Amino acid sequence: MSAGPITFAIPYYSGLAYLEKTIESVLAQTDSEWIAVVCDDSPTAEARDTVERAGRGRVRYAPNERNLGMAANFNRCIDIADTDLVTVLHADDLLAPAYTELVRNAATRHPDAAAIYCGIDVIGADGGPAFSLPHAVKRRLDPAFRHEAVLDGEPGVRALLRGNFIPAASLCFRKSVLGTRRFVARYKFVLDWDLTLGMLLDGHPLVGLPAHLLQNRAHAEATTEKLTRSHTRFTEEIELYRDMADIARTRGWDRCVAVAEHRYLTKLHVLYRALRGLARFDLADAKHGWQLLRMGSR
Repeated sequence: MSAGPITFAIPYYSGLAYLEKTIESVLAQTDSEWIAVVCDDSPTAEARDTVERAGRGRVRYAPNERNLGMAANFNRCIDIADTDLVTVLHADDLLAPAYTELVRNAATRHPDAAAIYCGIDVIGADGGPAFSLPHAVKRRLDPAFRHEAVLDGEPGVRALLRGNFIPAASLCFRKSVLGTRRFVARYKFVLDWDLTLGMLLDGHPLVGLPAHLLQNRAHAEATTEKLTRSHTRFTEEIELYRDMADIARTRGWDRCVAVAEHRYLTKLHVLYRALRGLARFDLADAKHGWQLLRMGSR
C-alpha cells in the first residue's frame, strides 16, 4: 500500500530570494504526489507575494498570527500537514527532483519508520558547490553512507551519538508514528538531534537513504552559521550529550554512555575552530574555543 503524498511544510522567517528557489525545487518534483505550504513567521508576513507568484497555485500561504520562534514554527509545520508524511523543508534549501518519489517509496517499504532521511550536498549562497568539513566527516559516520540503513534501538542511538549525521531538512516524518513528540524550544541548534534521538528512544526506527536528495545552503545569514560563530551550537551539543549519558545510564546502555561522555566529534570541531581562530589572529574566538574544550572535558 502506498505511503501517500508528502506535505512540504516550509518554515519561513527571512530570505525571499532563497524561498523562491526552494519553491521552484518543490514544483520540479518528478512525483506529483505532494502538497506544499509556507508557514510565515516573519514580522511583516512578507512572503505572501512570493508564495502566490512562485507557487503557481500549488503552494498554500499560512502566516502565523504572531511570531512563534524557530522551534514552534517547525512544530506548526508538522501540525498543519493533513498528510501522514511531512517534510519540514528549510526555506533556503533545495530538493532534488526525485526526493518525493524515492522518499515515498522508502516510506512504503518501511511502514513502521518514524522518519526517512537522505544524503545532502552543501551549496553556497550562490548555489554553487561548497565544502563543509563537519558535514564531510559526519556523512562518513552515517550507516546509510553507501546503502539504505535502518537505525533502531541501542545501536541506532549509539550511531547517532557519534555525530549528528542526519540532515535536519531532509527528514520526512510519519505523523502516525511520531505521535506527540515535537521540536523543543529549549534548543536552537540541536533541536533536530534531540528529536531524532527521542524518536529512537521511543522505540521508533529511522530509515536512511544513500541518495543525495537535498541541497543544504550554507551562507553567512543561515541560523547554523550564526550559532556556530557564537559557539551556541557547541554548548548545546555538550548539554545534550550530558543528558543522553544520563538517559543511557538508566537503561544500562554502557556503550552509549561512553560515546556520550567522550563526545569526540564535538571536541574535534571546537579544536578545529580554535586553531583556525589562532591562524586568523582571532584571539577571542580561539580563547572561547579553549574554554569550550575544558567545559566539554568535564
